[in-house]
Amino acid sequence: MSAPPTVRGWCPGLHTPMEAADGWLVRVRPPLGQLTAAQAEAIAHATTRLGNGRIELTSRGNLQLRGFSPETAQQFACGLRDCGLGGEDASERRRAVLLSPLAGLDPACDPHTLSIARALDAHLAAAAHLSALPAKFVMGVDGGGYVPAGAIRADITACAKDGHWHVTCGNARSACAPDAVPGLMVRLAEAFVRIGGTIRPLRRRDIGMALFAQAGIPAEPHDDAPAPTFPALVGALPGGCYGVTPPLGRMGAHDLSHLARRCATDGAGIMRMGPGRAIVLPGLAGAPDIAGFVTDPHDPRLRIVACIGRQGCACTVADVGADALALASDVPWGMRLHVSGCPKGCANPGRCDITLVADGTGYGLCRDARAADAPLLRGLDVAQVRTLLHEGRASADTPQHQNGEKTPA
Repeated sequence: MSAPPTVRGWCPGLHTPMEAADGWLVRVRPPLGQLTAAQAEAIAHATTRLGNGRIELTSRGNLQLRGFSPETAQQFACGLRDCGLGGEDASERRRAVLLSPLAGLDPACDPHTLSIARALDAHLAAAAHLSALPAKFVMGVDGGGYVPAGAIRADITACAKDGHWHVTCGNARSACAPDAVPGLMVRLAEAFVRIGGTIRPLRRRDIGMALFAQAGIPAEPHDDAPAPTFPALVGALPGGCYGVTPPLGRMGAHDLSHLARRCATDGAGIMRMGPGRAIVLPGLAGAPDIAGFVTDPHDPRLRIVACIGRQGCACTVADVGADALALASDVPWGMRLHVSGCPKGCANPGRCDITLVADGTGYGLCRDARAADAPLLRGLDVAQVRTLLHEGRASADTPQHQNGEKTPA
C-alpha cells in the first residue's frame, strides 16, 4: 500500500539531501546550466561509488542523484568541491537562474543573454541577504531565438524582444538597458524579502506592481500571455550544437560517463542543460549514435513525462515510467502525456494535454489539467488508456477539465 503524498515545499540540494524510498536524493545545480566533461565524469563516478547510480534530469536542468545514505551524501558534496562545484548551501539555493542552453551559441538569441546571466549569477552569489527567498524561487534570462521568447517561466524574468530588454515580475514589467538588467532583478528580489513575501510571484501575479513600487522602479502593467511551447532540444540545433535527452530524463551513471567522453573527444568539452530535460553538446556536429539517449526529435518518447514511481517513491505502487514508455507511441503527435504516481505531479507540476494519475485501482484520466485535478475517468488500465488514445477520446472527445485555473509551480 502506498504512503499518502506529502508536499514538502522544497527541493533537495547538494547540501540538503531528501529521503526517498530508494535512499537519499542529492541534487546538483550546474552553474548557469553548464558542466565540463570532467565535472560530468566526476559526478558519474561518485554517484556509482556513493549512491545507486541512478541519475535524473529535472525540469529546471538540474541533476538529481539517488540512493545515498546521509553519510555518503555528505561525502559526495565534499568531493564535488574538488572539481569546482558545490559552494556553500545558501549560495547554491539562491543562485537559481534559468536560461536557454543555446544562449551565446544560437545566432537568433539576443547576444547579451549570456553576459546578463553571468552578471546576475555573480550578484546572487554575493547577496547573502537573499537567502531569505522562499524555496524554489527562480530567476530567468530569456534571450529568445530557437527557444522562443516567453518559453522560460520564472518568478523574475528578463526578456529580450527586438533588441530591447525588459524585466517582468508578476503583473508588471519595466524596460531597461542590458547592463542594468541584473541589478534591477536583484532589487526586485530584495523588495520581495523586505515585504516578507512567502508566495512566489509566479504563483501570485498580482504582487508585481507592489514589488516594483517597493524597489523604487517605474513599471507598467503586464498581461501574462500564454507561454509558447518549450521546444525539444534534441538533434541538430543552431550554433553547431547537438541535443540529446535520456528517456523520461533518467539515465545511469555509466550513460553520463559515456556522454562526457563523447563530449570531450568529439565536442567542445562542455555540456549545457536547461528546461526541458535535454543536454546540449556544443561542437558536436552530425547525428551521433549515443546509446541510451534520444537523438531523434521525432521520437515518441519526447511526448511523455513521468515521475520515478514505485522505484523510488513510497507514495505510489505504480510503475509509472514503464507505463508511460508503453504508451508513448500511442500519444497523438503534438500532444504530451503526463503519468504521475500520485496527485503531487512532481514530474510536471503544470498542465498537460493528457494526465494519468495512479490511485491504487488503476489510473484516473483528465485532459488539459494537472495531476491534482479531479479525473474525468477512473480505474483505467494501460490497455484501456491505449484504446482511448487510439479512439481520440482522451484528446479530442473527452470534455475539457473544468476546475478553475490553478497557479503554476
